Amino acid sequence: MLITDKISESGDPSEDSQKFKHLRFNILCCRYWWFEIWKGQRMSFPFWRLYWNKNEGAYVYYEKKVNLLPSHIYLIPPHTPYSTGIFHQRKIEESEYYFKCGRVNSRGEEKQSLESGKILHFFVHFTLGTHYDNVEPGIYSLKVSEEKNQYIHSILEALIKKRQEFSLKNSLDVYSLVLSSVNKIIPNISLANKVNVRIAEIIDYMEKNINTKMTDEILGDRLYMSPTAFSGLFKKNIGKSPSEYLRQIRIEKAGNLLLYTNMSIDVIADKCGFSDRYHLTKVFSQIKNTTPAAFRKSVGYF
Repeated sequence: MLITDKISESGDPSEDSQKFKHLRFNILCCRYWWFEIWKGQRMSFPFWRLYWNKNEGAYVYYEKKVNLLPSHIYLIPPHTPYSTGIFHQRKIEESEYYFKCGRVNSRGEEKQSLESGKILHFFVHFTLGTHYDNVEPGIYSLKVSEEKNQYIHSILEALIKKRQEFSLKNSLDVYSLVLSSVNKIIPNISLANKVNVRIAEIIDYMEKNINTKMTDEILGDRLYMSPTAFSGLFKKNIGKSPSEYLRQIRIEKAGNLLLYTNMSIDVIADKCGFSDRYHLTKVFSQIKNTTPAAFRKSVGYF
């Protein structure tokens, strides 16, 4: 029971301290396309994918083939090396990646695509922040509820009308669809690392300050630890040194900016903490086995 004649400045009637898990949720893209050919081999990128297909006939493959049904939503965590295909598409031998597809521009085009046997594919790419982007690879499915069905059709209507800037209602529909779907599967998946609370705070700091100078001494000071003790605790939790991990998240951030913005490579290098585009290119090529320019033209989009 609470009896009081005062109200705190925060407006909170309780003095209990609460801490919530930090979520760095970001929608990278949201699209509705038709596919006649959808051949992708071992597609693996540092962001989540949400898939929903309006008709049957397509599949994704990771450890086993999963038929994409209109009755289900499918979530694919970052760094899952999966393949895609359409059951009756013609064979493409000359390339690991080959897509014959296009944007659905009208309800008439949507109907024609269905009648001609094309696959109607709705997808969202998003990130949740380092902690929840670092989960076990897999293909996770959940049944489409009536509420999620309403979200999907509201979003499709906006996409068909070629809206580049979503309304508040449509934006909330996208956020609600994605977060409610993730919330359904999180209890069934494992975080790749069970991270110490103090290290989780440092990772959050790294993400927020990705373009600034960070050394073991600077990061250790934030936890009142020596550089050596901090580096040891970090590696014990993450499996990598702080500098290795920082390099990884900088490259992943650069990859997402390359795919989903028109920023120049010079600007991306600066935003991600590299001294210049040549430094970014050197590190990017070491980790991704391709240059930033080639990666920007890659087919990891769908």
